[in-house]
Amino acid sequence: MKLNLTVLTLVLFAAVSYGLYQLSYEVQELEKDLKSLNVNIAENKESIRILKAEWTYQNRPDVLQALASKYLPLLLIAPYQVASVGEVPYPPVDPEQYSVPVPRYNPHRDYSPVDRAPTGPVQLATFTRTGSLQ
Repeated sequence: MKLNLTVLTLVLFAAVSYGLYQLSYEVQELEKDLKSLNVNIAENKESIRILKAEWTYQNRPDVLQALASKYLPLLLIAPYQVASVGEVPYPPVDPEQYSVPVPRYNPHRDYSPVDRAPTGPVQLATFTRTGSLQ
């Protein structure tokens, strides 16, 4: 009985030792990964800082003016090129396609017109019932 207990204790001790040994190496690997991730994060932050500095340098007004004159050759507008809004041709509008839906008649609502006159440029819309809806 004592021999079985001793052997069981030695096997258990060996298994726990092996597990701790493997755990130690796994923790060391994870620490190496964490260190490399922190280095990569620091490098990326430095790259972002450099890119922001370059962006700020390239967005100076004189640089933008030079690029605009190089890639956007704008010409002066002649007076005959300017048109009024009335001269602009608009496509025909189909009133059936863009009609506003009318709400259904509600018998419990009072549709009498408003007696007070609107003030200012705003006009109030009123609904009057004509004919019977059934």
